[in-house]
Amino acid sequence: MATSIKKKKFNARGNAKGAGKSRKGALIKGMSKRLPSEILNDPIFKDGLGKIMKGYSGIYALYRRNRLYYIGLTTNLLGRMNWHLKDRHAGKWDHFVIFRIKRIDYLKDIETLITRVVDTPGNRQKGKVPRDADMNRVLSAILRQHTQELRAIKKALRS
Repeated sequence: MATSIKKKKFNARGNAKGAGKSRKGALIKGMSKRLPSEILNDPIFKDGLGKIMKGYSGIYALYRRNRLYYIGLTTNLLGRMNWHLKDRHAGKWDHFVIFRIKRIDYLKDIETLITRVVDTPGNRQKGKVPRDADMNRVLSAILRQHTQELRAIKKALRS
C-alpha cells in the first residue's frame, strides 16, 4: 500500500511557501480617515454612517484640532460617537477616526496599548495588564534583591 507524501514548496529565502505570511485585515475590518464631528448630525451623512458603524465594535480616536484627545472602545460605534457629543467630552473634540474590529476579544488590550503609548488628556484610565504580565513588578523584585545585596556588602565593609 503506497502512501503519498506531500513535499513542501520553498521560496527563495528557504522558507516554506505561505509560512510567515501576514494576515492583513484579520483584526481591522474597516477604518475611516479623520472626519469632522459635525457629520454625525448631518442628515446627508447620517444614514450612511449608520450603515457603516451601527452594530459594529471598534476603537475610536477623538481629536481636538490636530491633537489626539481621547481613545475609546465600544461594541456600538455609532451610539458611542453620538453619546460623546453630549457627555463630558462634548465640545472637547472636533474630529474622529473609527476602526471597526472583528475580534472584540482584543478591544481592551488594544485600547490599553494605545493609551499607554500616547498621552490622551481625555482618558482618565490608562488600562491595566494582568498581574502576571506586569513586567514592572518583576523589575521591582530584581531591584529589591540587588538593594538587599548591596546593603549586606555595605554592612560588611563597615565592620
